Amino acid sequence: MEAGLALGVYFNAALKVTTDPKQLLPTAGGFIQFNGGLEVMCVTVGAATIYAVGSVEVKIACDTKIGPSLMMKFGFGANISVGLPVVGNVSVTYMVGCEMYADANVIEVTAFMLFKGHANLLGGVVSVTIYIEASGTVKRISSPERTDCTASVTFGLDISICFIINISFEETWQESRQIA
Repeated sequence: MEAGLALGVYFNAALKVTTDPKQLLPTAGGFIQFNGGLEVMCVTVGAATIYAVGSVEVKIACDTKIGPSLMMKFGFGANISVGLPVVGNVSVTYMVGCEMYADANVIEVTAFMLFKGHANLLGGVVSVTIYIEASGTVKRISSPERTDCTASVTFGLDISICFIINISFEETWQESRQIA
């Protein structure tokens, strides 16, 4: 079980040359964020263990430019972990979820699916993580009246060899269309 709380405040000032005085106004805001996670062991067969996993995140914010906003994200799935003596640990995670965001002008709903594989070899000397996340978003903007649909796929790779190599790569493909 995992739980977290974050509080924050911020101040943003415009650093660009423009003739529009509205773009030069500084903004300020604050937020409170709750997040949690849960992993429940379901079955152990030999060296493999299957876990049910879930995560949740809620963020309430207020900004002088956009006003109050609310973001909720939750996901659930399964994790299969295999521990091999001397060699290391390997795990595969599959998760599906939903993210919702709302403020005075925007309502956004996203569905996502995540595949993630992780291997720790030789007691953590070598670590490799590969992940693929696909998502679809419908975004309703009230001013001007329009609805956009976005599909996105992200591929990431992290490789770490103790004190020698640390490679992190992420590539995202995204396509957006106005649907109304």
